[in-house]
Amino acid sequence: MRLNNLIPMLNVNDINKSLSFYEDALGFKIVSDPNAVEEWRWATIRSGETELMLSETETDAGLEAPIDPQESTEWPSILYFYPDNVNHLHEHIKQCGHLPTPLINTIYGMKEFSIQDPDGHMLSFGEGFVESSKGT
Repeated sequence: MRLNNLIPMLNVNDINKSLSFYEDALGFKIVSDPNAVEEWRWATIRSGETELMLSETETDAGLEAPIDPQESTEWPSILYFYPDNVNHLHEHIKQCGHLPTPLINTIYGMKEFSIQDPDGHMLSFGEGFVESSKGT
């Protein structure tokens, strides 16, 4: 047996608000039947080769205060994305008025940042980097 694909499904409080965030900040587009948004409050969205499903549910979830992934482990899960250009994406998200964490170079060789969606789901973005040699 083999698993061929994974499409995470995120519970959201307001499907339209979440769709706007994912389109505006990350360039996702609806690929499922658009009528499903109104009929079932559900959508499959895609950006490049990455897909997510969003499902509106009646929960008390929602972003009360941003969580810094470097300082806390209070998030239930993280979705980790590999964009073409992490610097460009970070700048784009800031220009859209969202508040990503600062870009950092990690000890495991990634340049990365995170942001929370309107429902508090942690989204992290990383790209490998090469450290410049010092003094050589």
